[in-house]
Amino acid sequence: MKEEPIEFFKRELDKYVEKSIDEEWKEFKLRLKQVSFKKGSVIFPHSKVCLDMLFISKGIVVTEYFNENEQTITRFFKSKNLCSNISSFLTRSIVNDVVSAVTDTEGVFIPHKLFNHFYLYSDGIGLYFRKRLLENLLEDKMFISIKAMGIDSKLDFLYSEYPEIINEVSWKKIANFFGVTPQWLSKKLSERRYQ
Repeated sequence: MKEEPIEFFKRELDKYVEKSIDEEWKEFKLRLKQVSFKKGSVIFPHSKVCLDMLFISKGIVVTEYFNENEQTITRFFKSKNLCSNISSFLTRSIVNDVVSAVTDTEGVFIPHKLFNHFYLYSDGIGLYFRKRLLENLLEDKMFISIKAMGIDSKLDFLYSEYPEIINEVSWKKIANFFGVTPQWLSKKLSERRYQ
């Protein structure tokens, strides 16, 4: 039987905290919303203030920055990540980033007010948020450092650390993230297969 996103989220929370969160979970769970998005769906548009944090239970999500007519992929998120249009979520303003599903995606929306309350005042669920956001920050730094690597190092990194991105995301999206054309990336991958 398939595990529901909220149950999956609770199991992940339990891994991060040393004490039982069952009491605060009762209150917290009531305000969560299970969501699902088809591949290509916009989750957080750049034209609205982001009102939720998304816990991804299944799928891959991408953040793209829009500047005039150009878009640049800045980050991939996978299962177990917390994801949001973070600048908009924190500053309560409209920004030029859009967050969308690159595969069919399931998860849980956590409203801004609920997230903030538990982040600031909870030693259970809040501890999970603080630890997970720190991990997200470190992942952000890794994704930024990837952009400065050579193409072979970039591919090696994705193959070893994020195989689901290589296996499930279109080459067009990966090429955009790397800053190369899809044709160039395809040629490079063909060369690697023959070596």
